[in-house]
Amino acid sequence: MIQHRFRLPPLAALALAVPILAGCASDRVVVSDIGIRYSRGEFSAAADGRDLRTVIQGNPFGTPDFDQALLRIMNRTYVGPATRFTTTPGPTAKRDYFVSLVFNPAPDVVPQALCSGKPIPTAPPNPSRITARAVFCITGGEATAVIGYVNDVTGPDDPNFVSMIQHMMLAMFPY
Repeated sequence: MIQHRFRLPPLAALALAVPILAGCASDRVVVSDIGIRYSRGEFSAAADGRDLRTVIQGNPFGTPDFDQALLRIMNRTYVGPATRFTTTPGPTAKRDYFVSLVFNPAPDVVPQALCSGKPIPTAPPNPSRITARAVFCITGGEATAVIGYVNDVTGPDDPNFVSMIQHMMLAMFPY
C-alpha cells in the first residue's frame, strides 16, 4: 500500500492561519446594527465639511483630557467625508445628527439609549477590560451602532486602544 503524506498547499495554509491570528488581536469590533436610516449620502449631508456633535460618556482610564485624546483618534480616522468630530460643535453642525460613545456602560444599555441624550450608567475606570458602544444618531434615533472590546491597555495612546476606536469608526460609517 502506498501512503501519501497530507500536504497543505501554501494558500490553504494561509487561509487557515489568518482567522487564528486574527483571534490573537487584542481588540474586537462587533457591528450591532446598520439601520435603514443610514446611507452614505445621509452621512455626507450631515457631516461633510461640518462639525459633528460627539457625546462622550465614561472615562475608562480616569485620565484628564480623555475626551480630547479620543476626538484626536476619531478625527485622524478616515471615514469618507471631511468630518470634524467635536464635543463643542459650531454653527456648521446639523443639530439632528450626532455621534454618541459610552465606555464601560451597564450591560443592558441598548443603542437607542445613547441617542436619547440621557446619561448612561458607566463602570469605574478599568483599563484591563474596556467595552465601548458607539452610535450614529439621526433625529434621536439610531442609524448605526457598534460595540468594541479591548483588554489590558495603558491609556488612550495605547496602539490597541487606538486600533479599537479606528475599527469602530470604520464599522459605524461603512462605505
